[in-house]
Amino acid sequence: MNSAWSRASDAAPRPRPLSPSAARPLSAWLARWAARLHRWLGVGFCLLLAMWFGTGFVMLYVPFPALGEAERLAAAPRLDLAAVSVAPAAAINGLAVSRLRLVQTLERPRYLATLDDGSVRSIAADGGAAPAPLDAAAAGQVAVALAGRGLRAVSALFDVDQWVVHQRFNAARPFYRVDIDDDAGTELYVSARLGQVVQRTTRFERGWNYVGAVAHWIYPTVLRKNHAAWDLVVWWLALGALAAALTGYGLGLLRWLNLRRSGRRGLSPFRGWLRCHHVGGLVGGLFAISWLFSGWLSMDHGRLFSLDQPSAGHEALLRGAPLASSLQGLAARDLAAAGGARELEFFVVAGQGYIIRRDASRRDTLIPVLAGRLQAPLAALPDALLLRAVQAAYAPLPVLGIDAIRADDAYAHARSDRLPPGARRVRLADAGATWVHIDAQSGRILSQMDDSRRLYRWLFSGLHNVDFPWLNGAGVFRQGLMLAGLALGLVLAVSAVVLGMRRVSRACVRASVRRRS
Repeated sequence: MNSAWSRASDAAPRPRPLSPSAARPLSAWLARWAARLHRWLGVGFCLLLAMWFGTGFVMLYVPFPALGEAERLAAAPRLDLAAVSVAPAAAINGLAVSRLRLVQTLERPRYLATLDDGSVRSIAADGGAAPAPLDAAAAGQVAVALAGRGLRAVSALFDVDQWVVHQRFNAARPFYRVDIDDDAGTELYVSARLGQVVQRTTRFERGWNYVGAVAHWIYPTVLRKNHAAWDLVVWWLALGALAAALTGYGLGLLRWLNLRRSGRRGLSPFRGWLRCHHVGGLVGGLFAISWLFSGWLSMDHGRLFSLDQPSAGHEALLRGAPLASSLQGLAARDLAAAGGARELEFFVVAGQGYIIRRDASRRDTLIPVLAGRLQAPLAALPDALLLRAVQAAYAPLPVLGIDAIRADDAYAHARSDRLPPGARRVRLADAGATWVHIDAQSGRILSQMDDSRRLYRWLFSGLHNVDFPWLNGAGVFRQGLMLAGLALGLVLAVSAVVLGMRRVSRACVRASVRRRS
């Protein structure tokens, strides 16, 4: 888009300037410096821009690998509740626990206690010795039980690789990587600490993600394992690329206006690759700018906009009581009523204890615990209870009301995931008109959105993913818009790569001539 990259072989006679430099010296000086800035920003960022637009195509069709919770539960072993001899409250006595799960690892049931600091502790549920970290043989058995097939190999113990580098896996480290004997090249990641499979990849996913999400997010393990460093690097790179696009679009409009004032026809006075770059910028520049801007905002992480997650203090006040106290009196033998479960989760909301019974049918059963006794199952937590819990968590702010959230709600997002069915929206009377999204099944705060966060939803998800209500029902049309925009951006970036290579080549030749002379 920048005419400063043109040479005699690329360009026709230059158009008359928009206004004579003598009459408007400041604007002419600004245009010259904007051209220089765009030229060298383009040289520095053209390859990165081409990579971003190119990998965007892959990410439309191949997501980052993940093991779905429903799939994990469907293959999980059934709980041996007859072997459980330690009551939930006794298991976590003295620990600051936010969540507690009862799971089966091979032949032994164990509690997995999530502490307030985010770490997870494994506790024997059968009264035996504390569960030791899995060895390679046991990890292989856990993986084979989930995959339903044999294995080829089990890796040595490790902390980080490309597919478990995200900080959400921190509590599960270290891992064994188990190579399953199937045609898909499946690899399962077994947490030695938790005794569970936490990630799954296939050969297809790994191959395409290296030219998709890994490249797009600048996700090499050596950088991504340091979240603060990765966050800073990608934020500045995205900002630099955005500056290149903004200056280029401004210069492209200026050259087009010059052309119109000169009375000549067409969109561009240039030839060759420079013409391709200029016209591509005029046609697709606004999309490129909005896409780069929204991509830059994906790395905001509280710099300009509010965060969508509650503080640890809000979550503690929402619970209203320690988990152990809400489960007092519940004996291990009482859990037999949940027979056939693959997993039990214990939690507390507004001082009231609950159990979620999970089985292979994907239908969770919510069981209240009152005075150490299991009560009749509920379909969901009562709205009155959720209102009371949120009021306590966000006091002294008054609560305005609670609403069910429709599936097509424009704000039904918690980060990149849609809110689960049955989620509730609690409205607060604060300056930011905050909404608290809470799961009516688990009592978990899913997200919070004030005016700042709602604006962020449109500027990020709306612009970057074409996520607008009037388009979400038009799948093929919406996808076509994304493909067309990415194609225009790719043409623009590839032409910038060619022009940048020419610029660097000419600069090197001039430097060589000067040295020889």
